[in-house]
Amino acid sequence: MFKVCIADDEKYVLESIQHRVLQCGLDIEIAGTAQNGMEAYELYEKEKPDIFFVDISMPVCGGLEFVERVRRLDKESTTKFIIVSGYDDFEYMKKAIKNGVVNYIMKPVNQQELYETLEEICRTLQEKRDKEQDSDRNWRFLQEYTEREEVFHGTLLLIFGNNIVRNMKDCVDNADERRLLRKLGEIGKYLRFHETDNMFLVMIPEKFLSEQEIYCLWEEIRRLQEIYLVYKKGKNLSVQQMIDEMEITLNGRFWQGSMHVLMSKPIVKADEADLSGLERAIENTREEEWKKEITGLGKGIFDKKENVSVLKEFYQSVLILVANKYRQHNYEIPEILKEELYPYSLERCMNRQEIQKKMYEFTRLIHEKILQESQKNELVEQVIEYLEYHYAEEMNLNDIANEFFVAPNYLYKKFKEKKDMTVMQYLENIRMHKAEELLRNTNISVTAVAGMTGYNDSNYFARIFKKNYGLSPREFRNSR
Repeated sequence: MFKVCIADDEKYVLESIQHRVLQCGLDIEIAGTAQNGMEAYELYEKEKPDIFFVDISMPVCGGLEFVERVRRLDKESTTKFIIVSGYDDFEYMKKAIKNGVVNYIMKPVNQQELYETLEEICRTLQEKRDKEQDSDRNWRFLQEYTEREEVFHGTLLLIFGNNIVRNMKDCVDNADERRLLRKLGEIGKYLRFHETDNMFLVMIPEKFLSEQEIYCLWEEIRRLQEIYLVYKKGKNLSVQQMIDEMEITLNGRFWQGSMHVLMSKPIVKADEADLSGLERAIENTREEEWKKEITGLGKGIFDKKENVSVLKEFYQSVLILVANKYRQHNYEIPEILKEELYPYSLERCMNRQEIQKKMYEFTRLIHEKILQESQKNELVEQVIEYLEYHYAEEMNLNDIANEFFVAPNYLYKKFKEKKDMTVMQYLENIRMHKAEELLRNTNISVTAVAGMTGYNDSNYFARIFKKNYGLSPREFRNSR
């Protein structure tokens, strides 16, 4: 059973979300509700729910401010936050993703989207629970440690490698791996992260290993697989601060010629990349400028290793911008893109080229969608212009499609998508509007008006006119 809390200042929205959540039929319970940010935080402290729906705009403390406060005061929070908002905005989404929000649902809430979101979160939470229950207890989680300890004295080793935890924990048939685990257990504690199997932390209390000892340990582990190792030594180290610092240093592996053993030291905060040019390039349907923008922005970051502190933020900002473009154009965000918007998003990339390749691929997909939409809109606008000019001529859908060298079914579909009516319905509207003007402002006969608006049969014209206006052409003219 998973606990769900909901915060929204509008009572009917609050009740609606409760009802919709329970309608999903998943293994969840409503643990409590709140109507402002302060109540939401008190509810969070009391329940520590698995899932928390948060309205972005609430009195006392807004939804994003509430999530920021939780992340700031409870560094090891595992609650999955879902923002519910009436705002479809890049900055809101960027801020939400930066604070670990798992989804950004627009009002009015769509039941299918809500169900799919909850189903995915419940599946992830259950997998995590199963992992924790089945895991060897030597592999304690960082959260458990930080709940007891705030500072640390000694040496810390952050080890990164593809599926390193699974490879070392599960492959017990390998004598070298068993021996290495035993050695790590003898010198310290090895702690894993909840969200990934690609890195773990070795904490060696009250011991300050020399660089030579650390290098020898790295040599021993790398015989099993390629790894990166970051170390930190000191007294009274803040656990969360040193984790953040070591992760920043770990990102140094993306620089050409970076060493496998990296000394963790304070990193100068670089300026955030300006993505306005990239946003314009994505919307540009005439030229493919987005690749140049990404290349230029990436070069600006990779030129200086001091920019390592903004590497993850730059990568996620590009993906958030792409995700926002999907929302702006009413496209569904691909699952593979959603998976990249999580705290350890860079762990799947092993070098600079892979980072760039991923950004290219995600950006190319949305640019092509926008380009296709533009081409569709351009076709529809050209057809409308043609109908405005040739409305008095006799024509059918095949005739119009032939004028633009497209299949009739294709034209029918694209026009209906854009204008919510068929081509022939749109033509009829033009003709009726022109007929109305002639009947209202001239004394031309009804038969002549019919001919001038594309109807050879005046009786058929009269029937169509009455269907649209509720009066026959003569009754309409007499009533003016």
